[in-house]
Amino acid sequence: MQIDEYPILVEQLCPGLFIRIDEPGLPHPFPAKGFLLKTDADVAKVTALGLAHVLCVPDKSDRLPVSLEEIDGLAGKRQKGPWSTARTPVSAELSSLKRETIERNKDRLERFAACERRYEKAMSQVVEALKRVSSPNAEVLEAAGEVVGPMAETFLSDLDVLINVMTAKMRDEAKHYHALNVAVLSMMLAKEMGLGKKDIEEVGMGSLFHDIGKGRVPIQRFTKGNMVTMNKVLKEYYMEHPKIGAKMLAAVPGFPPAAQLLVLQHHEQMDGSGFPMRVSGEAITLGGRIAAVANVYDRFCNTKDGSESRTPHEAMKALYKRRGLLDPKAVTMFIRKLGVYPPGSLVELSNGMQGMVVSANLRDSMRPSVKVYHPDIPKREALIIDLCIETELNVAKALKTTDLPPDVLQYLNPGKQVSYYVDAAPRP
Repeated sequence: MQIDEYPILVEQLCPGLFIRIDEPGLPHPFPAKGFLLKTDADVAKVTALGLAHVLCVPDKSDRLPVSLEEIDGLAGKRQKGPWSTARTPVSAELSSLKRETIERNKDRLERFAACERRYEKAMSQVVEALKRVSSPNAEVLEAAGEVVGPMAETFLSDLDVLINVMTAKMRDEAKHYHALNVAVLSMMLAKEMGLGKKDIEEVGMGSLFHDIGKGRVPIQRFTKGNMVTMNKVLKEYYMEHPKIGAKMLAAVPGFPPAAQLLVLQHHEQMDGSGFPMRVSGEAITLGGRIAAVANVYDRFCNTKDGSESRTPHEAMKALYKRRGLLDPKAVTMFIRKLGVYPPGSLVELSNGMQGMVVSANLRDSMRPSVKVYHPDIPKREALIIDLCIETELNVAKALKTTDLPPDVLQYLNPGKQVSYYVDAAPRP
């Protein structure tokens, strides 16, 4: 965390703390720039000065101060001294965390910020790629490759692969966010189902353009000479959009046939009740089955008007109920990798802290990273707890937005649009 120093009570002193005494005019034998308490004798010397507070420097300390809750007889003492109105970020919850969680928080925040920047760049590339399909040429493939290529390399890296929730405000149409979400999630699932780099890239390519045929209704269908309603026409063309999209992409030079098939089949269902071809079972390509899972999950999270959108946790439960219509192996793998509390889920941890899951580690999705609310930590420096490190903690339950006070909700800032992007970090 970006906290240079903060006041603590002298009762919180212990060996391992780096402190500074800020009492001009007070004679003492300690360095003015601060010093490390190495022994109980050092603690006793500072206590003997009769101070109520000293300044703790966390970046130079070997441990956290003793928590307020661990100190007996504090009643009446917290209002003493010039720091009576100050708040210390040490509590029972924070003092129980491992030192690594505190020390690496700044790095985690910076990594998330860098991921957000890459996501925004990718979104701009998605908008450009989708726009180019109307005039099919080799540039379509090139634009899509700039999105899909780096993601495939990340998924196949030797690092810890993470799926992060993005908190940036929406600047483009919802269909662009949906396209990138389905691509990210489909590529994640393709990798986990054992596909190689070329196949993963083709799954990403098809997923990125899976809805390209939507909304392309010939204007003459709405002329007065037709005895059909607008809603009937729109429904008819909605059912045809996979065919329209696949045909459009077939005109793009070099567009992979497997990716075209994915676009054609992403609404097919295992029992043959899907559309447009009503194929079933193994007749649906693996790419089509993978994209169907990612598409359904994202539609559960992000409905068109937002009125019936589910939390990611609720969306995952709804997806599980739909597993009979989708590839059950793909659904199981999807849940196993993204977790039952996917990024974007509001949760309560076993220590009572409330937060939002911000990242799923594909190596162990049951131990996600959670951004937690704490009133003494500024929002811009919010603490991210990696449950792969804090092994004594776990997610106790999922929460809804209505379960949280307004100040906590504002602090955690769950977006109206649930958006995902891939990242990688060195393994601990």
